[in-house]
Amino acid sequence: MNLDKRDRLVLFTLLGVAVLFSILFYLDLNRKIGIGDREVVGTIFFKNNIVQRKFEDEVIWEKLENNSPLTNKDTIRSEAFSDALIRLKDGTEINIDENSMFNLDLTGEEPNLEFTQGSLEVKKDDSKPNQLKITSSGSEISVDSGNVKIEKSKERDLSLFVEKGKTTVKHQDGKSVAVEEGKKAEFKKTGIEIKKIPVVLLAPTSQKLFFTDPDDVSVNFKWKQEPGYGDPNIEISRSPNFQMTFINEKVDGTGSSFRLKEGTFYWRIRVKNKQGTDFEFSETNKFFVTKLESFQGESPEQGTIFPFVQTYPLVTLTWTKLTTANSYQLVLSNSPKLTNPIKQLETTANQISYDDLKEGTYYWKVVAKSSFPDTKDRESEVLSFIIKKQNTIPAPKWLRPANGSEISSDEIKQNQAILIWDGNAELKSYQLKIATDSKMKNIVFSEETASNFLVPNWNQMGKGNFYVSLVGKSKEGKETEVSSTLSFTVVDKKKKPEPEEETIENKLEPKLEMMSPNGTIVQMKGKSSLDFQWKVTGATPDKYDLVLYQHSGDKKTAIYKITTKESKHNLKDLGILDEGAFSWDLSVYKDSNLLLSRKGSFILALDQFKSLRPTDIEFISPKRLYKEKR
Repeated sequence: MNLDKRDRLVLFTLLGVAVLFSILFYLDLNRKIGIGDREVVGTIFFKNNIVQRKFEDEVIWEKLENNSPLTNKDTIRSEAFSDALIRLKDGTEINIDENSMFNLDLTGEEPNLEFTQGSLEVKKDDSKPNQLKITSSGSEISVDSGNVKIEKSKERDLSLFVEKGKTTVKHQDGKSVAVEEGKKAEFKKTGIEIKKIPVVLLAPTSQKLFFTDPDDVSVNFKWKQEPGYGDPNIEISRSPNFQMTFINEKVDGTGSSFRLKEGTFYWRIRVKNKQGTDFEFSETNKFFVTKLESFQGESPEQGTIFPFVQTYPLVTLTWTKLTTANSYQLVLSNSPKLTNPIKQLETTANQISYDDLKEGTYYWKVVAKSSFPDTKDRESEVLSFIIKKQNTIPAPKWLRPANGSEISSDEIKQNQAILIWDGNAELKSYQLKIATDSKMKNIVFSEETASNFLVPNWNQMGKGNFYVSLVGKSKEGKETEVSSTLSFTVVDKKKKPEPEEETIENKLEPKLEMMSPNGTIVQMKGKSSLDFQWKVTGATPDKYDLVLYQHSGDKKTAIYKITTKESKHNLKDLGILDEGAFSWDLSVYKDSNLLLSRKGSFILALDQFKSLRPTDIEFISPKRLYKEKR
């Protein structure tokens, strides 16, 4: 079919409009929505998986990060195997189970929570006079104080369990009924049915956390059964609707115990009613079993000395990040017993930097605040470091490459052949020289830079053995002593290492390799995406969580997060990126449990030496950028 010019013009115009609106829709779908001037009413803390939020005036669901602020009239929903805690400003706590959704409206004197589906546990502070009203399908629940649990699914009507305190319920017909402690209310089409809870669960309490020793743990179950009910069965499941029952056993008495491995568990007791004609259930409690993660201060290492001449050094304290903690308290003191702390703060990050510490010996520890009730906080060991004044600035120390190592042509092509040394804030610039002899007489490359890294002109140098020396210059023009001489060899290909004999243990141990970008300068000029790639061996993960951070001086800001099932990801929204230093955390999940995680690091540039500031690059060190923590 032949089209005339007018028809072709109309066709191309329509195609252009379609492409334009597709692009606009994609950008709107993937944009990061800011809070703006919305009223912040609480904070959400993660325990497992993904929870999303939708603003009142938006149609896009946004994935929430740990310790995210919640605003008034947000709609919250959780995915399968999710678990999170919301803490409102008035002290009210809301525990969210998987596949739950509700809207939070705190406008006026009577806060309202519109519950759609799933299960929630609400803990209301007794000292607060205002009620929390929960509405669902025309029914109302007014929580004055105490603890209540609410359950609703497509197959079941709304159910309310009052563990503690006082609650008033109102059905669609307008009839109000008080539900006392130890009773449950079932909302049916014919009205509200109030019953005494036949079995009260005593232990483990809801949200309890257990640690394996080493692969499993013995969990003791206790309950109180009302007279007249019989034939108790304990049911333990991986899901709140008990579709996948893990344990279903008849028990004698009011207690039992089982050894359980890692996972999230729900449990309840089923009994026969007083007439013996039907079954009734207790409330459902949820608990967690996980491995005890190592918790320690990472840097500075014990006894580290920070020298300075005039300017106090920047000291960055880092520690292990725990999945079971929602915040950390740092204590820094001049005393080994940490009495009279000179620095004490609480943060959700796992690092903090100071540039105002004077000469002396310092002692520090970190307390990880648990996200779980009745679980002790974790404390790291006390570590020390020394800030020492000197008359001269020490010579720069080499960080990369290792002395005597080989640099291949592939590394040069991929911008992975970088010379890096330990930066010093008191030095204005560095003079680097490369020679073909150890006495540094035959100089083949020389350059001065303000950064603590450099990519030489490898094509100019060619192949062979090379030696590098470095001299730092202060702001006053004074030079440091010459660094130790670093030697390396430029080759076409590296020699393949002898293959290690692979044991059964090595085959079974899962490993994660951060392939790219990692330890490299990424040239973004002309590129339409930033490409991430990794490799997992020894396991078949369910999903990956990737978090991208940008570093500016001593600050580390999360700018992007994605969950994917593939072992690669293309970041196409380049508008969130800027030149400088970046790092990325990758978490690997199997059966909804964290399997392992690693960190990668890189530098973004438009041109090789364009506008990379010393504050951007000072972040690079073997402890943070190029040394993987296991």
